[in-house]
Amino acid sequence: GGSGGSGEAALVFNPGGFEAGGKSAGLYADKWMPSVSDAVTKVVRNHTLKGGFFYEWIRNAQPANNNSNGRMQFLSSNPKTYGNVYADMITGNMASYNEANFNRLNDISYNTLEFFGQDSWKATRKLTIELGLRLTHFTPWTDDEGFGYSIFNQAAYSPTCAASPTFCGFQWHAQNSSVPLTGFPSKTVYYQPRFGAAYDLFGTGKTVLRGGWGRFYYHSGQFTNGLDLAAGSAAADLNPTNWDTTGSTCTDPSSAPLFARNLGCIQGNASPASPFAVDSKDNKQPFTDSWSFTIAQRAPWQSLLEVAYVGNRSRDQLNIGGAGSNLNLVPLGAITSDPTVTNASLAKADKYRPLNTCCDSSGNPLGYGDVNTAVNNIYSNYNGLQVTWGRHAGRYTLQANYSYQKSLGIVQPGNPANNPQVTLNPYNLAANYGVMPGDRRQLFNIAYSIDLGKPFHGEKFLGGVANGWQLSGITQLQSGANLTYLSSNDNFNMALNGAIIPGSVNPVTNPNGVTITNQSILGTNAMQLNPIVTCNPKSGLGSHQYVNGSCFAAPTTVGQSGPALLPVVYGPGYFNSDLALFKNFQISESKRLQFRIQAYNFINHPLWSFNGTSNLNLNFQQDPTTQGIALNNPTFGKTTTKEGNRVLEFAAKFYF
Repeated sequence: GGSGGSGEAALVFNPGGFEAGGKSAGLYADKWMPSVSDAVTKVVRNHTLKGGFFYEWIRNAQPANNNSNGRMQFLSSNPKTYGNVYADMITGNMASYNEANFNRLNDISYNTLEFFGQDSWKATRKLTIELGLRLTHFTPWTDDEGFGYSIFNQAAYSPTCAASPTFCGFQWHAQNSSVPLTGFPSKTVYYQPRFGAAYDLFGTGKTVLRGGWGRFYYHSGQFTNGLDLAAGSAAADLNPTNWDTTGSTCTDPSSAPLFARNLGCIQGNASPASPFAVDSKDNKQPFTDSWSFTIAQRAPWQSLLEVAYVGNRSRDQLNIGGAGSNLNLVPLGAITSDPTVTNASLAKADKYRPLNTCCDSSGNPLGYGDVNTAVNNIYSNYNGLQVTWGRHAGRYTLQANYSYQKSLGIVQPGNPANNPQVTLNPYNLAANYGVMPGDRRQLFNIAYSIDLGKPFHGEKFLGGVANGWQLSGITQLQSGANLTYLSSNDNFNMALNGAIIPGSVNPVTNPNGVTITNQSILGTNAMQLNPIVTCNPKSGLGSHQYVNGSCFAAPTTVGQSGPALLPVVYGPGYFNSDLALFKNFQISESKRLQFRIQAYNFINHPLWSFNGTSNLNLNFQQDPTTQGIALNNPTFGKTTTKEGNRVLEFAAKFYF
């Protein structure tokens, strides 16, 4: 298949997977989730005791969908583009090429066995205490095809052995029976204690204090990283940094057409293999500690007010290809500090990896590319003030809530499992800790339903028309979304459009200059290049502007990049209010007719919005004469469109 990228000059996308077949009788995926559980409850004086067990087996048989048919991409971001994606396509000037030899069947499963006991103890008339303990045994994901998850053993690796077909250093069950099918080890038992208490402050039931703490272990979500290598499935990746389009090191002569020369480089210049593994010593299991403290107070008008502090922290979450996972990173500055390199942006980064040696007769590095291991090292936390008020009595039903909250954790761009070679900061996990992409600081919601009653008595016609109507609605207010970490790559999709390092033009070594990339500035292909922050991007804002683009500058100096986490900027708030009016006409005991009028955004309140995502793109342009680089997006950070409109809906329903 071939793809013209976002321009869609042409798209033929035909990944593999269905050819893998397997046990699913022709279905693409075969999933099983049988479970059995039971519990016993016993009351002993002021104790309510409960105990039980739970067992579950999870299985998913689903083939991989690697590009066994091959996939070419033609993108305008290709540094060797002719300036037109379609021209690149018809001449074979590819931005990348990927091909896998075959797709394996990922038939994996795990078991969960749990026992629990708890006690609800009425300690005094005012105090109730809850105690509990859950004992859990998880098996890691197991390869039911018998190959096993691969691990990496540093002691078995030698820089002189070729990565393929031996893959020295990597081991798996079918090759070495001492390696478990799971790759991961596992603890026998995980302990999950829980504690809670409720105290009636005055003994009247009007003021109650509640709180508690608990630990909750959970199984890692499905992952298949580390299975391909054990089954012999591999892929080759080509891009402008690891092939030669001049034909000088390819089997095809330089006089051959460009398309033929590119294809001729696939065998000789493809990137070293980048197989996945699991950490054979990591027996951690993801868990969350959750706690809360609540004051519940009976309020006037038969209502209830609750004010709560709620918090949690998650630890040992699964990390596949993110910070702390890659064993074969190109060290920071390795490329730019090499005195033999004249253009770091075009250097073969694989030469500088620890698990590598240089080079074969064509100048290609021997060894491995990225060696990502599945580890449990991601962490996050949440803290929030939550206020709830409600009334559920008489003709009025109202429920309102307000939250002031903050969510922090390890931030990674996009999906690191699909793009593991670029991480915000792969050398320091803590440098990736910050405000999470989904963080919205304040939320308010109110929902209501009001019975309008019977204003007419004794007037059969007027009473039939005007009595018994109900008014209901919901109003929502939310503070703005986290614009920084909802942007592409969490850096406002910084695009330098082929800009070169000012002053890097050399008629002999670099007649076109050195393109600004993470390799030419940071000396590595592993760390994302970010814009330089020159001021507070929330300052100096104009009308309907939320991010000040003049606070960002393009990185142009070797060794100098913006922070891994750019300052957090929040966008415009959200407001919406819906309203409904309806009435039921009772025809008989079992039949009724309902008329309903609904208005969405009934006050017709517009919401200022960004024009797609273009208003949040740091799009830099270089002056060809002065070589100065400036932001070329006058609407950056500004909301330039209004969205939202009132929608009326009339409905009649007959119930029988």
